[in-house]
Amino acid sequence: MQNLVLTRIDDRLIHGQVMTAWIKNKKADQVVIVDDGTANDEYMIEVLEMAIPEEIAIGIFTKEEGVQFFSQGLDAPTILLVKGPDTLNYLVDHGIDIVEVDLGGMGARKDRNVLYKNISTSEQENQFFKQLLKKNVSVYIQVMPQDKPTDISEFLK
Repeated sequence: MQNLVLTRIDDRLIHGQVMTAWIKNKKADQVVIVDDGTANDEYMIEVLEMAIPEEIAIGIFTKEEGVQFFSQGLDAPTILLVKGPDTLNYLVDHGIDIVEVDLGGMGARKDRNVLYKNISTSEQENQFFKQLLKKNVSVYIQVMPQDKPTDISEFLK
């Protein structure tokens, strides 16, 4: 999709230096978050709006609203943020052209095991990643722009 400069999975969504570095690196003018829970949480919406640099537009949508938004095309360089691979499968399955995904951060939880360094995934999330790969979506791990991307497929075996 034209003007989609980064699609990133990070369960913290917008946070500090990481997002600032990606916004600068990708020369993004807007950040779009697609997450049902966040889109329905007024407090989190306020927190995220305050966390983003003032000159950057932000949109926070449910999955259905995200499909509608991206179906219209993008006028500005855009970073798409989601918390997990299930949301990206939904978007791709509903016609949104996502070519590559950066797995930037998924923290430890009881139902997750370490996938790579400080990134943890559940078995269900691993299945969602495998589905993305079958749909010819390139998935790699790259926490910061200066890091070398690492293909995720070798860790899903």
